[in-house]
Amino acid sequence: MSEIKSSNYYVDKNTQDNGDHEVHREDCKRLPSPANREYLGNFDCCEDAVEKAKQIFPQSIECFYCSKE
Repeated sequence: MSEIKSSNYYVDKNTQDNGDHEVHREDCKRLPSPANREYLGNFDCCEDAVEKAKQIFPQSIECFYCSKE
């Protein structure tokens, strides 16, 4: 039985061109600099982190790269 590994997640404070705020795992290559991100917490999956991010930025989405894993 494999163990679920939780990770720290962050939301990008800056919006994309369409107004979205991306949610990234701590090991993502596209993680914004510390000044441009807000810590969301430790979650078992990106979907849970996005729900938390939507409390801050309603237009939050999963990072394409983080959600592939």
